[in-house]
Amino acid sequence: MSLKDSLISKLETQIEAWEKQVDSMKAKAQERKANADNEKASAQIQEDIADQVQRLQHHMEDARRQIEELRQAGESRLNDLKHRIDHWLGQDKGGDAPH
Repeated sequence: MSLKDSLISKLETQIEAWEKQVDSMKAKAQERKANADNEKASAQIQEDIADQVQRLQHHMEDARRQIEELRQAGESRLNDLKHRIDHWLGQDKGGDAPH
């Protein structure tokens, strides 16, 4: 597998993981909302989950842009892009990828 294909695969795998995480968050929110004692608690749960989902969706959009950049990149840019992607994904382990 070429470096370009490997990087695209890495980003696609990360996007899939984020999509699963979003689905899981939405399911947990529904469960917590059903068990909430009042409307205020329910609204807070919904707001918290919405913020987390929005952040993950932003990460997915960033990754999709990077995939397009990779597809258009020549061989001379691949090592720079690899370094940038590895750095970006490595920093995301704490929850926030750089923009």
